[in-house]
Formats: sequence, C-alpha cells, structure tokens
Amino acid sequence: MDNKIVIKMDIRGFIRFSNQAVKDLKLDKNPYADVEIDTVGKRIAVTPTKTLKTTSFRFMPNGAGYLLYFKGAMNNTGFQVVPGAYTMVKEGNRVVFSGNAPAKKKGSWELFACRNSVGIPMLSIDSRGTIIFDKRSCTALETAKNDTMIAEFDQAKKTFKLTFGKKGFINVRTIASHANASFMGTLSSHGIALPTKSFRTECKIAGKTVTFSVAQLIAEQKKAKAK
Repeated sequence: MDNKIVIKMDIRGFIRFSNQAVKDLKLDKNPYADVEIDTVGKRIAVTPTKTLKTTSFRFMPNGAGYLLYFKGAMNNTGFQVVPGAYTMVKEGNRVVFSGNAPAKKKGSWELFACRNSVGIPMLSIDSRGTIIFDKRSCTALETAKNDTMIAEFDQAKKTFKLTFGKKGFINVRTIASHANASFMGTLSSHGIALPTKSFRTECKIAGKTVTFSVAQLIAEQKKAKAK
C-alpha cells in the first residue's frame, strides 16, 4: 500500500476518504477514529480503530466514501478550512495531515476528544463551573421539557446524581444540540474546586437520572495542589 492517502475537504470542515482509502485503511472494520493534534508542528493524526471510546470520532458512510469531521481539530491546530484535495501520510497506524506542506518541526501528540461522543452519553464541566450535556444526554433526559435538576453528591463514591424534572433547584437551559446549567455553587458546596480546563466524562442515564464520577477531577486537583 502507498503511504500517501488523498482526501478531499469540504467547506464544512469534513474530510472525505475515497473508496481506495477506505480499502487501504480498512474503515469498514474500523468505524471509529482516534484524533490527535500536534500544535507545535501543526499536524493532525487520525488512527482508525474498531474500539469505541469516550473520545472517539466516527467515520460516516457517505456515497462512495467516508466522511470525518475535521474542523474542530483544525481550529485547535491553527488551520483554516480551505476546500480542496490534500494528502495525508501514513506513519505507523496513524495517517497524518499537515496541510499543503510537510511539517517543519514536530511536537508531541495530544489526544483531541470529539465533543459529542458517537455512542456514549457524555457531559463536561468547564473552568467557569458550567455543566454541559451532549446531544445524546439531552435527548435521553428530554432537557427541553425537564428544565430543572436536583443534585446529590455521594462523598464516599465521589459521584454526583442529577435528577431532572420540572421542579428542581438548578435551572437547565437547552440550546440546539446541547444543554447547560450553572454548577459552580454545587461544586463549591461540596469542597470541589473549579477545573482549570474543561473536565469531560462519560455518564450513566437511567430514566431521568444521571450519575457521573468526579474522582478523577478531585485526584487531579489534589495532585496539582501538592506540587
């Protein structure tokens, strides 16, 4: 197989893999993608995989090829969306995008997570204390109708339980495909500091109840404080 893969980018920031690329990368058997970025070298890597993760992107069948959403990774790497044909280079299991020219310098790879998990309900808490629910979670919880929630914290398990309905204590606002609520006061009341960067985690939904763990967030905060 040639170590070069020709792709086409559209105005929306999707890249299309041709039939030949689909065969070369075995996308029919590897429907998900791990996307990594190198902000130093302005590179983006795509690794096809059959394993679904909370960070996974999905290769979407479209006509005679597959589409992959690339705009978010490009924005975070300093690229502008310019429609046209590009060449990606195969490096091990990765195929690497560096625009129209080879990278002059290289930095380390950093995993770039898909904002909307393709198969796992997700939520995130940003540095301002806003809790954000993805489309899958919004749909399951019917946040447009159940626009308030009650938060309970299990100190021993370090998990939150959020119950959605019409008579909760925290207002939930649904906008397009996401919903958000102010969670700063809730975190503060349980002695949990605001994350320094967006904290993203999978959650479990049962009926109109969401549970998720903040154990990793608390551990990271303790580690940072100890330094």
